[in-house]
Amino acid sequence: MPLNAIEALLHECMGLHSSTVGSNTVHQAVNVRMRACHIKTTGEYLALINRSPAELDALIETVVIPETWFFRDNNPFVAFSNWIREQKGRFTSAAPLRVLSIPCSSGEEPYTLAMCLADCKMAVDHACIDAVDISQKHLDKALEAKYGSNSFRSADRLYRNRHFDAAGDQYRLKAEIRDRVSFSRGNLLDQGFIGTLIQYHVIFCRNLLIYFDRTTQQLAIDRLNELLIPNGLLFVGHSETCLLRNRSFVALDHPRCFGFRQGTDGSHMTDTPSSRPSARPKRQPYHDTCAHSGQPLSTLPEQPTPARQEPEQQPAGNPIQRAFQLANEGHLDEAALICEPLLKHVAYQTDAYYLLGLVREAAGNSEEAERLFRKVVYLTPAHAEALTHLGAIASRRGDEQRAQRLKERAARAHAATHSGQVKR
Repeated sequence: MPLNAIEALLHECMGLHSSTVGSNTVHQAVNVRMRACHIKTTGEYLALINRSPAELDALIETVVIPETWFFRDNNPFVAFSNWIREQKGRFTSAAPLRVLSIPCSSGEEPYTLAMCLADCKMAVDHACIDAVDISQKHLDKALEAKYGSNSFRSADRLYRNRHFDAAGDQYRLKAEIRDRVSFSRGNLLDQGFIGTLIQYHVIFCRNLLIYFDRTTQQLAIDRLNELLIPNGLLFVGHSETCLLRNRSFVALDHPRCFGFRQGTDGSHMTDTPSSRPSARPKRQPYHDTCAHSGQPLSTLPEQPTPARQEPEQQPAGNPIQRAFQLANEGHLDEAALICEPLLKHVAYQTDAYYLLGLVREAAGNSEEAERLFRKVVYLTPAHAEALTHLGAIASRRGDEQRAQRLKERAARAHAATHSGQVKR
């Protein structure tokens, strides 16, 4: 089927496994682009993206779902700032701190890192931040550096007064923060990507691995590992920490920062770079390291597939338990692949709806996550966890009144459940 072939092409060029965002999301994006191109069938559209790198880029722009804001999940930035205060004396203009943000989306994360450096009194020429994303549209927005209320969702917004100027109903980041970040276009999964960059002391790569299948996750971790200097720091998303379990990374001693130090010993990081070029990617024009250069898309290097448990080793007759286990291990695509067929055959699988909602939310698809969590609450009105997630989604949208009602419902549901457990 053409749609399946399109999903396979997206997986090949950007690592996206459609089960994480949902095939419906990909289908909707295809429909949007088909209307824009005045194409009536998916077969025609498949032929178009196979011959047009520009249209494939446009489809990627439509599929990619940016879910980001300044100081998102604040603990990683607290840990980063604490580390900066301890280490900043060892960096100079000749040997600066090197930080990578990938994917950088529309700029909120790398600019947050830049604000951390400024607040820690790190000299501008003593640190450099490289920000990389596959989407040119997102990079354009990042370079403009103007943001609306959706980008300011953290409880503490004093940083906005320090680092932004009002611009109508938006806020423009001040030049002294903008100038700390260099943006470039790139794809971590491209075979030539590593050769375009130097090694880094710190890498923020949060909520990218969740889009990938197991083989692609391992490839991505290999490349991130290669991009770090010995004993460098890697920050990932909370759903991705388990993917580093069998790797030479040690968790940082900071609560819920989801940061790791490369290596298994306590030695200090070195500043010895690899043999890759020491020059940073140019600020403009975009340094495009994507695969879409007019040549046929290259396939990913073959990687050994990690050993999987055989079916007879899984909990008999309990696919939901297996799905939750896979999700806890960071393999959201496989968890989703278990849940989706279950819901096609048995419509009232509350746990399947809930887990699929968690997968969609982790992948940044808040709209689809909200639909699934609402289904959970429809089937189980006192489902405290689903109510909590609905409240968080409403809060991110700025609907604090609805968020508060949902939080109160969640608290009552939790209290009622706890009371019932005590009585038993």
